[in-house]
Amino acid sequence: MPYGVYLSASGAHAQSHRLQVLSNNLANTQTPGFKPQQTILQARFAELIEEGEVQPGLGGADDIGGGVTIQHAQTQFDQGPLKRTGNQTDFAINDAESFFVVQRGDEQFLTRAGEFIFDSRGRMITPTGDQVLGSDGQTIQIESGIPYQVAPEGRIHQGGNRHEIMLAKPKNMGDLAHVGGNLFKPLADFDLVPGDQRKVVAGELEQSSVSPTMAMMELIETSRAYEANVRMIQNQDSVMGSLISRVLQS
Repeated sequence: MPYGVYLSASGAHAQSHRLQVLSNNLANTQTPGFKPQQTILQARFAELIEEGEVQPGLGGADDIGGGVTIQHAQTQFDQGPLKRTGNQTDFAINDAESFFVVQRGDEQFLTRAGEFIFDSRGRMITPTGDQVLGSDGQTIQIESGIPYQVAPEGRIHQGGNRHEIMLAKPKNMGDLAHVGGNLFKPLADFDLVPGDQRKVVAGELEQSSVSPTMAMMELIETSRAYEANVRMIQNQDSVMGSLISRVLQS
């Protein structure tokens, strides 16, 4: 494969990957607690330099760049706007570093989306059925059909019983793996937010932190970059075809 075609193909592949990430961000502008991802592209050396056969910086033909590589996408954890819903079991965290903890089977996940409800059995769950954990590490469950009150900082009172929604603070945001939607898998142990530092607001939800306008602008920019790389492949293929035709006719 001609080296120019390889570089253009590498660029088209990278822009195609970026299109997928941006499209997913744009599709989640209405997902509560969603955090957008950012594509990371890194320039790479030519193959001979990567293999150690040629030293970089010599300025020769082998010192030409080797296109781009795709790194793991990074999540942007900026806090989204809070929206009042009026539902007393909707909760929002008014800081950018804490998360609710939910359980699915034997696995725990972190989320910023506090869109919780009580099911017919009195269990506090998410819209997808994941159970919400309390600060004691147990799932939150009340007596069904008996009145309850929602207190400040994410606490639920029913009779003489009190439940407190668990708040987790990762030691490092890099310890979180995005598993889709507004869920994150903790890759390391996390700390619990102390009682006097809980910034939970009832009756509100954190909205997606995706800016639709910026996401659309990036999508247009990336589409044009992808099309430019494809045109370069077509032009180089046409030039190579003309060259081969002339050689065969001579």
